[in-house]
Amino acid sequence: MSALSIQDRINFIRGIDIVAPHGHGFVHADGQDSAVVAAGSGLAFVGSLSAQSKASPAAQPNKQYDRWNNASGWLDYYKYVLESVGYAVQSFEFSRLSDVNSFQSVDNLVLKFAAESLAGEELVLFTTMVESLKQARNESAIRLFDSYSKSSNKANFQLGVASGHTQESTVLKLGVYRYSTEQNIDIDSVLFFKFGSQEVEFYAGNLAMVLNNSVYSDIRKEILEQLGPMAKLVKEIQL
Repeated sequence: MSALSIQDRINFIRGIDIVAPHGHGFVHADGQDSAVVAAGSGLAFVGSLSAQSKASPAAQPNKQYDRWNNASGWLDYYKYVLESVGYAVQSFEFSRLSDVNSFQSVDNLVLKFAAESLAGEELVLFTTMVESLKQARNESAIRLFDSYSKSSNKANFQLGVASGHTQESTVLKLGVYRYSTEQNIDIDSVLFFKFGSQEVEFYAGNLAMVLNNSVYSDIRKEILEQLGPMAKLVKEIQL
């Protein structure tokens, strides 16, 4: 996608049939660690990021691919959208995890998995974001997250950290998760679901990418206009 012109990218954005924003962050003050829930994603921003870099969007392409019954097609298109708005996807591996019941709950598994790709300040902030979503002060954020990340006995969500790489680029390390259970995910949150003894099919992958801030700044206005009022489906996580 790197060969696309700015106009090519704008034309692509205008052609997306968006159901709801997915992965679209607030603009926060510079120099402050922050985090948001955006539909079925949770994103933490390392404080060194500029306010401009903290507004990092991706569209949820449900109408192109059913995220519940064609998860692989949905994910491929999700990556395609990211590349089209200025991200260079560096690596991605997605596989089924074994012995997931030993982690007892989804958040325990997610924190262990995140430690494979995050370290230092990034891992500390990621852990703080996950732990903060347990708190009553973030009830509205976790409700929003749940409403977009589960359907019956299936879950599909993303959690990650964005940090400054250089003045010209931003690094986003995103954990991509989906799982299915024997029973409906009704009582527990998707992120804090307790496995118990039931059979769980759990897939996870680390998606590493770099955003070209110069490219994104040229198309950011177009993205926000395309999202329209749906861009408000974002809740700040109080860390």
